[in-house]
Amino acid sequence: MNLLKNIVIFFSLGLTLSSCREIKNDKAIIQKEEENKYTKIISDPTNKLTGKIESLEVSYTVWGCACPQWILTKDLNSNPGIESHFYLEPANDKLELPDYFLPYKHFLKIKGQFYERKDYPQGTVEMEEKLPKAKVFRYTEMKVIKNPAYKNE
Repeated sequence: MNLLKNIVIFFSLGLTLSSCREIKNDKAIIQKEEENKYTKIISDPTNKLTGKIESLEVSYTVWGCACPQWILTKDLNSNPGIESHFYLEPANDKLELPDYFLPYKHFLKIKGQFYERKDYPQGTVEMEEKLPKAKVFRYTEMKVIKNPAYKNE
């Protein structure tokens, strides 16, 4: 009787361990699928810069979507829609936005060029939400400036 009891316990323990291993394997497969889900680069590597160097003052718009976020500050009061916005692309990693940048408190002064065609910043990876194509400005210089309308209260 003890032998039968030990066999049942051993068999039950084996089934439990086996099912746990299957759960771990399923989680690993799902995690791998999620990692590989959005790896397609959607920006066009053949899109060329216009060659016209421009200096812009821009403001960040907080949208409820994955949309172009930047607009010329001179266009802010004209009730701009999404078609007035564009993407920014830093020319190198040193030009990334600093941690202290706050959209309501700061503007950017940037210098660079637009790409010839509407597109996405170089290296943009496909996301779950489809991004709209828009103008892209590649900047080589950036300075964070205070938004003159911001009142420190």
